[in-house]
Amino acid sequence: MPGWRTRAQAFDDALARELTAFRRHLGESLDRYDFAVLDVPTADRAPWESGVPLARYLPFERPSKIRGRFIFYRHPIEQAMRNHQAPRNFLHEVVLNQLAMVFEVEPDQLDYR
Repeated sequence: MPGWRTRAQAFDDALARELTAFRRHLGESLDRYDFAVLDVPTADRAPWESGVPLARYLPFERPSKIRGRFIFYRHPIEQAMRNHQAPRNFLHEVVLNQLAMVFEVEPDQLDYR
C-alpha cells in the first residue's frame, strides 16, 4: 500500500473524523441521516445561495428510514480552505453550520469544542 493519500482521500478522511466527533457528541440524533461527498455541485445554485455552495442538505420524504442527506462539495471546500489560516477549523464550521441549520438550533448548541 502506498504511504500517500490522494487529495480526495485526505478530504474524505478529514470529513469522516469531523463527522465522527459530531456523532460522538450528538449520539443517536445523527443516526437517521446520510452523508455524502461530491467533487462539485451538480445543480444550479438555489435562489438563497450566494456563490458556489460548500454543502447542501436534501430532506427525504417521510416515511423513509433516512430523514435526509448532507452533501459536502470537496472542490469548493478545498478552495475556500486555502484562504483560511486553520483549514481544519473551516471544515468544522462547514459541518457545524449544516447540522445547526437542519436541527434548527444555534451552532453553539451543537459544537463539541
